[in-house]
Amino acid sequence: MKKYIKYPLLLTTFFLLLGCEEFLEPKPDQSLVVPKTLNDVRALLDNTVVFNVQTAIPYLASDEFILSDAGYAALATPYERGVYLWEDDPFEDQPVADWARMYTQVFYANVALEILDKYHAGAGQEADHLRGTALFLRSYAYHQLLQVFTLPYQREGGNDSKLGLVLRDVSDINAPAKRSNLQETYDQVINDLNLAFALLPENILPKTRPTKAAAQGLLAKVQLDVFDFQGASQNAEKTLQRYTGRLDFNTLNVALARPFQPFNQEMIFYSALLTPGFMRSPEGFVNSKIMSSYEQGDLRKQAYFLDRGQNRFTFSKFLTGATQFFGGISVGELQLIAAEGFYRTGNEVKSLKYLNELLEFRYRKVSFKPVLLSGQELLDRILEERKKELIGRGIRWSDLRRLNQFEGSRIALEKTINGQTYRLEPGSPKYSFPIPIEEIVQSGIEQNPRN
Repeated sequence: MKKYIKYPLLLTTFFLLLGCEEFLEPKPDQSLVVPKTLNDVRALLDNTVVFNVQTAIPYLASDEFILSDAGYAALATPYERGVYLWEDDPFEDQPVADWARMYTQVFYANVALEILDKYHAGAGQEADHLRGTALFLRSYAYHQLLQVFTLPYQREGGNDSKLGLVLRDVSDINAPAKRSNLQETYDQVINDLNLAFALLPENILPKTRPTKAAAQGLLAKVQLDVFDFQGASQNAEKTLQRYTGRLDFNTLNVALARPFQPFNQEMIFYSALLTPGFMRSPEGFVNSKIMSSYEQGDLRKQAYFLDRGQNRFTFSKFLTGATQFFGGISVGELQLIAAEGFYRTGNEVKSLKYLNELLEFRYRKVSFKPVLLSGQELLDRILEERKKELIGRGIRWSDLRRLNQFEGSRIALEKTINGQTYRLEPGSPKYSFPIPIEEIVQSGIEQNPRN
């Protein structure tokens, strides 16, 4: 029997979601027109309902936010309850949007690439920009899937024996499916990002579209995942030289409910997290250890959080300037990647440079004093700033996955509900979530172990 993996949306839904009326106009002998033009491809890739969203599981599973007993009892779905407590069967055989939406993005990107190959090979700059966009968006989707549905990349090797993703380079829903190994999956993402970088424009609006800076920034993120600190620091630095926008929090009215402007200078590429009910719960509070790390004069405490009394805070203000949880690529994240990467490759001077560049725009001018640290104290401060700067973006989960492989950085997570404490050990197989059962049944691909 042929084994295949179904894309979550059928072709008919694909055409409906394009948002282009000409694809639905009646024709004498057909009801749909297959997209062919460069404008068609642009419309496909500009569909922000499909693209520009990313996984929520890393947000739910990390240690950034703690639910009260009442908040946990109010959770509406097995998905939220199971992910929050790292249960053996967290989805209870239900569909999983984190999987389906990301593979929908892969499908759309592959359709765009096939149109370009068939009708616009060598067609010029606009076609190149679109090809680069499709490659970037496919890589972005794979990178999200890697953080949720595979085990972490191994610092000490052995990735050829670890299960990666099903890599798709065609839109055919009946193409045979096989899980690549972890090394092959990361190689594909890195190779596609290098191709995308060469094709993408330097500047383009809106920020839902990728640029060279976005591709280079995502490459730095991926290289951090695979412990390529030299590559990560160099690409983060080049991104920051290429993208010169900076957001000084001193220019914000942090007391406002929405202190950030949409598509502000901090954003290099816009993407928002999927938002299950957990993320809107008034009973979901920021981990008190994280809150206590914001020093006097740190503007992020007011810019990101609302004080609910009794030393409890909710994450209620978002970099998007709206109600969406920002998850894209930002200047602050790239500054911290550069700081960590340069530290780990022995360049503490540059490490301090990028750390202080971030902090100068996060503290009140009258409070800011440049950090003058070295050695382990410098690394500890960089990692502390990652928790404070990147909160609520799903990045903490990725950090736990990689930092748990360093002696001295391993953390056991604990959450307590109704008096019972649940614990996630460093290196646990539960750092990889199960592939939805419907995909296992349809394709026969191998499931992730949970024990």
